[in-house]
Order: sequence, then structure tokens, then C-alpha cells
Amino acid sequence: MKKYLQYAVLVGFFCYWLLLGYKALRAINYEFNGRVQKVTSTSSYYKIITVNNKDFDLEWVRWYDGLTNVEVGDSVMKKKGNQWMEIIKK
Repeated sequence: MKKYLQYAVLVGFFCYWLLLGYKALRAINYEFNGRVQKVTSTSSYYKIITVNNKDFDLEWVRWYDGLTNVEVGDSVMKKKGNQWMEIIKK
């Protein structure tokens, strides 16, 4: 019984890490350039932004001034294959 429990925990951790890797890879493949139309807070730090009527989760996206909050009206640009996003404040 303990052996099966250990395997189940191991498989659970493996699936969790696969999901995290998938989310990070998906965020790296984001490409957008435009003004922020909407900002939705999912937690205290990470946000979902809407640019050109598409939603983008910023959990895995970084920007040069990490302390700057993204607000509606800011111009943002992110290229595919890069984890960094540029923000130009309104």
C-alpha cells in the first residue's frame, strides 16, 4: 500500500511540474503590441491583461521595472520567444 501511495505522489508531482512548464512555455510564446484595455487581478501580484481583445496571463512574463504596475492605457510590447515585456506608461 505504501508503495502505491509513493508512486501516486511521485506521479502527482510530475504532472504538476509538467503543467508549470506548459504554462511557462505558453507565456514565452505570447506576442502582443498595443494598449492595455483591461487589467484583471488573479492574486495580489500576478495580473491578466487584455491587449487587442486577447487575454494574456503575466505570471511568467517579466518586465524591466518589475515594481511598476500595469494599468489600463499603458502601451505594452512583447515579442514571441522572449520572456521580457516592455511597458510605456500612459
